[in-house]
Amino acid sequence: MGLLERWARPFSGFGAWLAKLTNGIYRSLGFPGRLFQDLMNGSFLGHSTHGLLTDAAVGAVTALLVLDAVAVVFGADGSGFETASLVVLGFGALSAWGAVLAGLTDHKDVDPGDARNMATLHGLINIVATIGYTVAFFVRLGGGVGAARWISLVAFLLLASGAFIGGHLVYKYGVMVNHNAFSGGRRAKEFTPILPAAELPEGTPTKAAIGPTNLVLVRRGDLVYALKATCTHAGGPLAEGTLNGDTITCPWHGSVFRLSDGAVRHGPAQTREIAYRARISEGQVEVQGPID
Repeated sequence: MGLLERWARPFSGFGAWLAKLTNGIYRSLGFPGRLFQDLMNGSFLGHSTHGLLTDAAVGAVTALLVLDAVAVVFGADGSGFETASLVVLGFGALSAWGAVLAGLTDHKDVDPGDARNMATLHGLINIVATIGYTVAFFVRLGGGVGAARWISLVAFLLLASGAFIGGHLVYKYGVMVNHNAFSGGRRAKEFTPILPAAELPEGTPTKAAIGPTNLVLVRRGDLVYALKATCTHAGGPLAEGTLNGDTITCPWHGSVFRLSDGAVRHGPAQTREIAYRARISEGQVEVQGPID
């Protein structure tokens, strides 16, 4: 276990409580809450909303650091210069609060253990930094430019530390990374038999394989749907998922995919599932693809 993991371990209980609280809030909001969760996860974007908002926040507060450094070193304290600093600070704080909300949404679906502990530490540091930037904005708005600069500098150091841990989450633990990114489905230029049709029951997710690629098959009368069996969000087994109309729901964190093409209907997944064309021919289930 690394140094960061040891530091984060004491936050295990708080992280579990926080994930439960966030889940409870979203559940209480019903369908509108589900749509807002999709927005915060980035399911509509096909990309992490948290990453988008952190880029905006970090860019803004870095620009603020440069503006303040120029003002201090070169005495550039004109009203226009200070107005620019205040606007950048306000935008940075607002973006950071959006990143906090998106981050809390992602955090609730991180599995218990070192990854969630790290995510909890990452979030706490960034929340403190965001509070710092918010305080600095109002202090600066009230004319306390010098004090606001010191507060912003401390908040920047905290934010940089939190960003480092965020990178650790992505690059070591693969949090919110497409779990099919490095293992695309086996290609089949022609329809290839993979399972006797008699072994594919009606309306039941069934595991099959084409070469090394595991698939989940779903039969609806004469129609057959085929998706890669690994959920793009966190690698959950879709063959153990539940069907609802034209969709299948991952049993781990509830991501919902359309059977016909693997499109994400609800998060936390952001990336569509790998899908194959499928048919029944001469008593065999055959697949061809993946569908581009």
